[in-house]
Amino acid sequence: MINENITLAFENCKLDRRPALLTYIVAGDSNKKMTLDILKSISPFVDICELGIPHNTPVADGKQIQNSSYRALKHGVKINDVFQIVKDFKNTHFAKPTILMGYYNQILQYGENKFLNKCKNTGVDGLIVVDLPFPENKEFADKCKKNHITFVQLIAPTTSDERMKQII
Repeated sequence: MINENITLAFENCKLDRRPALLTYIVAGDSNKKMTLDILKSISPFVDICELGIPHNTPVADGKQIQNSSYRALKHGVKINDVFQIVKDFKNTHFAKPTILMGYYNQILQYGENKFLNKCKNTGVDGLIVVDLPFPENKEFADKCKKNHITFVQLIAPTTSDERMKQII
């Protein structure tokens, strides 16, 4: 199941006959207030905002995102700060569907159910968990679905058609 806000964003793009524009920033790079300011300034021009949860070993990310994560952590950004940024963003007239991107160990450490409840209560529309591949993600994806949070499956350009059919 795809979250209603995400579905609506893609449907609007389809009606406009244009591709969707999704942007990504790491929460807290520079500082928390700047993250909110960036989200508000880009939201009129994008369809969906992705917000990265800073991680101390972002091995699945490129150098730029790694450096952004390190800067955010240096500024003391924690997972609850990310939720507060989302909540603050969702309480503005700038709000767009928001997808959090992070690593599964962050969710495990926080507690799966607690994390998903916090996502639901702060207005998170979707999750990308870069190190939780199919089929290992099935149980967590089902929990997301029950909480009306889209679990975004990742596929690579090298993913076979057969595997792609299994994933999506």
